[in-house]
Amino acid sequence: MIKYHWEPLQGVKNLTQEEANRIQAQNFNHATQDLYEAILVGNFPEWELSVQIMSDQEHPELDFDPLDDTKIWPKEQFPWLTVGKMTLNRNPSNFFAEVEQAAFGPGVLVDGLDFSDDKMLVGRTFSYSDTQRYRIGANYLQLPINAPKNHVATNQRDGHMTYHIDVSKEANAHINYEPSSLNGLIEAPQKEIDYEPTYVAAKIVRQTIDRTNNYAQAGELYRSFEDWERSELISNFVSALAPIAKFTQDKMIEHFTKCDADYGRRVAEGLRQKAIL
Repeated sequence: MIKYHWEPLQGVKNLTQEEANRIQAQNFNHATQDLYEAILVGNFPEWELSVQIMSDQEHPELDFDPLDDTKIWPKEQFPWLTVGKMTLNRNPSNFFAEVEQAAFGPGVLVDGLDFSDDKMLVGRTFSYSDTQRYRIGANYLQLPINAPKNHVATNQRDGHMTYHIDVSKEANAHINYEPSSLNGLIEAPQKEIDYEPTYVAAKIVRQTIDRTNNYAQAGELYRSFEDWERSELISNFVSALAPIAKFTQDKMIEHFTKCDADYGRRVAEGLRQKAIL
């Protein structure tokens, strides 16, 4: 199993709520403008692509399910391995053609990759591609922004906004099925995979994740913050929770307290002070 991480080499900087209120009031496109202007002057933003690798086993040593999307894999146990870099070195010539029509989806894989048993991923392998076909059209992968750089010949035919046929020069363009004795396309032989297929002997069931531990990592993150970051976090939660029903406030305080006692206490005190004012 693999987790992918894009790490910005220009660093990470967040706005406080006060800064966000002030800046957003003047320019709600400030982040897009900053990106555009940085690229325009040659200050190209870069991201490093790193992976974490975990063997396909049960991993009873972990107190959470590694396929639980709400959990991170600790770096100490599963180090980040750098495998590449992405650089945005130009702004789009046509925003609609190169950005609005870009269609990403985890269901489109290159050779050598396969899907893990992550339930969220399995669902998205269909839903993302289905969404792109509805949003852009059945032949969205023929658009230049989404098409492969190397020519790919397929037996796909027609559909909304087809503008070319993916055939090879040697094949009969009128044959869109395989196998055929009329010189149609022949499926390329699959290359030998370089990983061991997972053997599973169990029932496939619908049930909740048994190793949840929903509060440990959230508490660790809270304690890793600097004092001003914790204060900013508490202030944001108090402002968001103040207008809602007390029952919901109490439930959220319970969650925060399970993460860290100081966390829950400070949110509760902030809400009491807010109520007095």
